[in-house]
Amino acid sequence: MRIRIMTDLHYTHHAHIAVRDSFYRAYLQKFFEDGPEADLYVSLGDLTQNGTESEYRSVYGMIDSFGRRASFVHIPGNHDLLEANAAQTESWAGTPPIRDGFGCIENDLAVLVFLNSCQARKPHDWGGRLNDVQTELLRRKQAEANGRPLLVFAHHPLPNTTALSDVEMMRVEEAASLLAVMSEAPGPCLWFNGHNHIQSIVRKRQWTYVQTASAICLPCWREVAVTGGAVTVTTATVDDPAIRELAAQSLTGFGGFHRVPPAQAAGEDQDRSAIIHL
Repeated sequence: MRIRIMTDLHYTHHAHIAVRDSFYRAYLQKFFEDGPEADLYVSLGDLTQNGTESEYRSVYGMIDSFGRRASFVHIPGNHDLLEANAAQTESWAGTPPIRDGFGCIENDLAVLVFLNSCQARKPHDWGGRLNDVQTELLRRKQAEANGRPLLVFAHHPLPNTTALSDVEMMRVEEAASLLAVMSEAPGPCLWFNGHNHIQSIVRKRQWTYVQTASAICLPCWREVAVTGGAVTVTTATVDDPAIRELAAQSLTGFGGFHRVPPAQAAGEDQDRSAIIHL
């Protein structure tokens, strides 16, 4: 099973129009068309900058042009929910709901859980929250994995895991009960997140935490391969200087945005890949 992951694209109508559309289309074309076809294409949130209906419809129009809608899963980020709740944004995008904010996919190789960690209409509190229902879902899926790896996808990192997750609002807040449940996981688990715009991989006991850089700060994505013997995580970086320059130019049209220079967003060598043996 192949999974391709991007995050924090921050599609916006406030950037310079010609530059903006050139960058987003070029990046999405590479994300959807480069290399072997993935079974699943995942956005870990902040697909849009302001969470408006027009941004949603425009970016999904681009996504649809590459014919990958059926295999594309988007989890809301805090920017995506600035104007509306998750149900409304799913209506704008014409996507099936992640059942009341959470969902899962299971097959013989793995259990995948998608969690909406974001608060709606909270422009001054961009920290994450996960409720008791989501925590119980995770407990149940851990128990049902039966030796298969558990892969969790959310916008926010857990506290004191990946880069910047020790900073308030740069993580899931009030996470004690969730962390207690996660400590009970009997087998290998991975937590995939965005939000902090920096590549980072951290291992703690049975959990591997994989944070992906913002696609507009550092045009890149993660490749995840799940086999019967291992989960392999690698990084694909867009090396085309024209696309990287378009990304830099697009950022000049942003207002409130956590800008991370590409060299910092890339993290260290150990943040680029990981192999989790099963």
